Amino acid sequence: MTKQMNLRLDEELIKEFEELAENENLDRSALIKKVLIEGIQQERFNFAIKKYVLKEISLERAAEIAKISIHELIAKITQLGIPSNLTIEDFKKLI
Repeated sequence: MTKQMNLRLDEELIKEFEELAENENLDRSALIKKVLIEGIQQERFNFAIKKYVLKEISLERAAEIAKISIHELIAKITQLGIPSNLTIEDFKKLI
């Protein structure tokens, strides 16, 4: 089920959406939806990583928040150069 949401946006931002939508051969609504979905995914990941780095949550919980697999999360934090908080128990769960 979809619902309508109304937003007030600056004219310049609307022009940016229109230009990018034209370049990507999408209608403006489709592009905005795509940007929102990608933005939410990125925000979930950023939040999860922040909590993980602060040692407030486990790797498993961070993966749940980010809605990705533990293996994918490990790959991403490795690429970002973030040190692991894995305990021996965590490691055993992965095997």
